[in-house]
Amino acid sequence: MPDTREKCARRTRVCRPLFLAAFVYLGPGLATAAAQTILVTNAPPESTIELVLNSSAIGTTTVDASGNARIPMNLTTAAGKTETDVSIFVDACEKLHRLVLVERAMQPPPVGENCDRRQVVGLFMMRRVSTLVFDVAGANPTVLLRQGSFSLTPRRTWTSSPTGLVVFGGGGLAMFRDTVAIACGNVSGCNGEDRGGGYAAGVEYWFSRYVAAEGSYVKPAELTIDASGDTFRFNSYFDAHIVTVAGKVGVPAGPVRFYGKVGTNYHRATFGTTQTSDDVTVTIGDTTETIEGGTQTFSIETGGWGWTFGGGIEAWVTPRIGFYGEVGRSLLKGNARDDADGRTDEGVTAVVLGGRLRIGR
Repeated sequence: MPDTREKCARRTRVCRPLFLAAFVYLGPGLATAAAQTILVTNAPPESTIELVLNSSAIGTTTVDASGNARIPMNLTTAAGKTETDVSIFVDACEKLHRLVLVERAMQPPPVGENCDRRQVVGLFMMRRVSTLVFDVAGANPTVLLRQGSFSLTPRRTWTSSPTGLVVFGGGGLAMFRDTVAIACGNVSGCNGEDRGGGYAAGVEYWFSRYVAAEGSYVKPAELTIDASGDTFRFNSYFDAHIVTVAGKVGVPAGPVRFYGKVGTNYHRATFGTTQTSDDVTVTIGDTTETIEGGTQTFSIETGGWGWTFGGGIEAWVTPRIGFYGEVGRSLLKGNARDDADGRTDEGVTAVVLGGRLRIGR
């Protein structure tokens, strides 16, 4: 503010006490106000705030339940000026705080009966955009002068995405790629859902806010498929357990962190079918023959390694508690166990919503 420095150069002895004020801050405003604003904090709730310029009362208000008050002030209307230098006094009376602004070369009005007056040391420049914030707690009030707007609402401090050990768990939807189609084959009227519920749980360690290692267990719901024809019916199922190990890369933004991951998985799965065939009578020429039906049960267990990848977002509401949403894809590949004939080649997409808990300090 060049004009302030020029004035101070002309009256050094007057401006110097500004640096001795209990609490004074002069800075550029974030927004330009049309008139001055007087804010009061830490006043007794339901008490009265009175604003005086020189010897004239120009405003009054009642303190709210949080101890704050606000009085608009128009210096042009009150004093016929757009800026002026003022000394500041605060009178503490019973159920009343009187804020007295006295222009240079003017004398303050007399102290009211049963009031205690305190002066805030310094000379303050009131401008068209000025905001004065009075803290009237304690015996010595303080004043903050800001050339611009000011809010009494404290800025919210967001929790940062944590590092260290984190455990997590959640539930959601698992979708399979081929199992239902393979089990049904070309049988019409085959019923089966290629998706179902599921859950996941695991642990991760963030070496920094950007890099982590993760291990998890994913359990999709068991798939069931059933179908029937004129002479047969069958029921099939596919039950998988998946363990994953992955590296993660995160991009933090305050309490939120976007992340991607890639790694490997090991699955154990069982596919089984129970088929019942009815007796069938066949006539060939003069010969009639009955082919007996029956029930057959078949199952195969597979296991093996495949790729895992995915990504998600997490949000931390406290330093220890957070929530996350994630989409992951696991490719299940493996041969039959116990020297059986068969293999698994399936893809599972999981959408999971859950919570996270940071462990330790």
